[in-house]
Parts: sequence; C-alpha cells; structure tokens
Amino acid sequence: MRAPLLKLPGWHKRWLYACFAVLAGSGLAWLLLHYGRDADTLPLPAEAWVLRIHGLASMAGLMGLGMVAGSHVPAGWRISAQAGRLGQRRSGLWLSAVLMAVVLTAYGLLYLVPEAWHEATGWLHAGLAASLALLWAWHRPRRHRAGR
Repeated sequence: MRAPLLKLPGWHKRWLYACFAVLAGSGLAWLLLHYGRDADTLPLPAEAWVLRIHGLASMAGLMGLGMVAGSHVPAGWRISAQAGRLGQRRSGLWLSAVLMAVVLTAYGLLYLVPEAWHEATGWLHAGLAASLALLWAWHRPRRHRAGR
C-alpha cells in the first residue's frame, strides 16, 4: 500500500491536470498564432489573451506544485530509500529540475532576457515544457503505468 502522503488527493490531481492542460493548450495556441502569421504582419490581439491565460494557469499550477513540494516530495524522498525505489528518487529529481528550468525560462522571458534572445529562450522554454510529459510518465510508479 502507498503511503498516504505519496498519494495525491483526487482534487489535487484534477487541479494539476487542468492547469497543465491549459498551459499546454495555451502554449501551443500561442506558438501557432505567433509563428503561423507572416513575419511582417502585426500580432493578433488573441496572442496577448492566450499569454494572459497561460500566465494565470502557470500561477495556479505553481500553487499546486507548491503543495506537492510540501508533502509528496519529502515523504517520497524518505520512503524511496527505505523501499529500495531509488529510480523514483532519480526521476523525481529530473522532473523537479526540468520544472525549475521551465519556471526560470518563463521568468527570463518576462523580465531578464534581452529581446534578441527571446526567440531562442522561448523555444527552449517550449522544449523543456514538452519534455515534462515524458518525465512525468517515467516518474509514475510502475503499477500506475501498467494500469494496476
């Protein structure tokens, strides 16, 4: 049986899944709107609204991830060593590191990165964010991946 702190409540899972679905959808929508137009045309007003939705979902997602960091991560760190499941620890570290890189590249795009670096940083942000789905699948316990 899984430890109670490792199993996220259903509402928490739904919150995170909803946030990440909105983040993925709004991120893809922005990419299509931004790069789907001619370079010499003005941005569509929808681009700004899609980014606003993306930012709102990121704040809600960060709140949900903060709850994960406060309960699931410390308990998982202890239990994985006791149960000999160090692969979970490794995948959790990778997942956390890439999540941090996604957050930092988003912050950089908003506040730090010079305009000349925006496109490259944006693609880095998108690539890192896309890799999260693979890392999350790797991190999930085997019994959940197999549907047991």
